[in-house]
Amino acid sequence: MKTNNNNNNGTNSNNIVNVRSLAAKKAWKTIRRKRLERLIKYNRPLEYYNFDIDRGKVTYAYYEIRAPLIKPSKLTFNDGEGKELSDGYALNFAIGCTHACRFCYVDSIHKRFTLSRLNNNDAIARSWGMYLLIPSKESFEEALSKTPWQRWKGKEVMLSSTHDPYLPELVKEGYTRRILEESLPEGVRYCIQTRSTLVKDDFDLLLKYKDQIRLQYSIATLNNELARLIEPRVPSPKSRLNILKEASDKGLRVGVIVAPILPFQGWLDELVQIFKELSSIKNIEVYGESIHVRGPNMEYMQEIGLPIDTKYLPKFDKLVGDHFNALLTRYGLKGRYWYEYSSI
Repeated sequence: MKTNNNNNNGTNSNNIVNVRSLAAKKAWKTIRRKRLERLIKYNRPLEYYNFDIDRGKVTYAYYEIRAPLIKPSKLTFNDGEGKELSDGYALNFAIGCTHACRFCYVDSIHKRFTLSRLNNNDAIARSWGMYLLIPSKESFEEALSKTPWQRWKGKEVMLSSTHDPYLPELVKEGYTRRILEESLPEGVRYCIQTRSTLVKDDFDLLLKYKDQIRLQYSIATLNNELARLIEPRVPSPKSRLNILKEASDKGLRVGVIVAPILPFQGWLDELVQIFKELSSIKNIEVYGESIHVRGPNMEYMQEIGLPIDTKYLPKFDKLVGDHFNALLTRYGLKGRYWYEYSSI
């Protein structure tokens, strides 16, 4: 795969997936060896940077969650700045995320703050995607009952900002539905942000309170091979689009975040194809952003053979924003591009 360091947008999005060549593997092994040597030298936990979907099992553990479940969040829209994700609140009820997206930066937050708060829990020391802490049943039910839901009546809350609320493990425990059952009758509104198809199981409840729900998916690519690399445990892009179309047809308000947009050859062709798919979905809002440099996410991307020239990202961000907003106009879609750098 080539990193696009100029304005050549590429002519064939299939160029994206040519990442498993012998040369790429050789370079990857060299980079990995040097990084491991550096980590050993500075006594850094090796699994912080090493991930293999087929190696080992995810570490699961319980933790004690406390009320209130809703917390302030900076992921909010405010006078044209920020992101249209909430009215300034988020509800996170798990630590970690088994989707294992390599571009995600939440891992660095947990390792900086959550690790010490939970007495250096060994699970959090593992690589992103290899740990998930869920609330104990007793503490969850107590937090659920003690959260004053009416305080957020009419407010939109992001569900969720540091993990997918519809991870299989959370759905199995019934936690996501219990939260909705308790809070929706109290007037809480939600932006449900997910990459999972399991949200379909709650369509009956969401439709009952459809005026309080915005169902929003994240889609980075329509290319299954690339998706498998960057979001290894996420349902296919096509399956997510199908759920989104079904939700829209049933009357739910829906949206998509096209993210992260990656600076690889053929990115514009890819973006156009995504917009063509989204234009067939009724009453959809479309947002987008390029990949951001956060925590170890550039290292994770490099590990899977997709190095990114970070010096090019400000220029790329501006270029993508121009095309993204033009495509919104071209296809008559509502939405906005979220600039990481200045849009000027």
